[in-house]
Amino acid sequence: MIAWVLAAAVAGEGRPAVVFVCAHGNVKSLIASVWFDRLAAERGVAARSTARGLTPENPVPAPIAERLLREGFDVAGYEARGLAAADVEGASHLVLIGVDAPSWARRDGLAVLAWDDIPPASERYEASRDAMRARIDALLAQLPKDRPAP
Repeated sequence: MIAWVLAAAVAGEGRPAVVFVCAHGNVKSLIASVWFDRLAAERGVAARSTARGLTPENPVPAPIAERLLREGFDVAGYEARGLAAADVEGASHLVLIGVDAPSWARRDGLAVLAWDDIPPASERYEASRDAMRARIDALLAQLPKDRPAP
């Protein structure tokens, strides 16, 4: 079972950082972030991710938490947080899931991706997850792999 860990706190410096942002930070961006981190680790990609919301809501809706738990993600202790300047400053990619970025969130060197056609996870969880996983696969293919241990 993979427990929820704030990836930013454990990731090494210089790694690509992806910030997933949705309306409330407790459904789509959370799903994208946990899957991104799992798939990045499985593929040896040197990256980490964070989930954020424009207007954070807590807790994670029970049906979403239950689905994630069945997939090996325990998000019981997760608390949605709002997008902050510090998130963007340390990021290589900003992924907007059905939202627009605040004007202050755009900066030179930041790749901004808009995923506007993701199905609602509360109504069609598998379709939503699968749509995000397909985009995560494409993003991971562009990021550097971890260096092998000496």
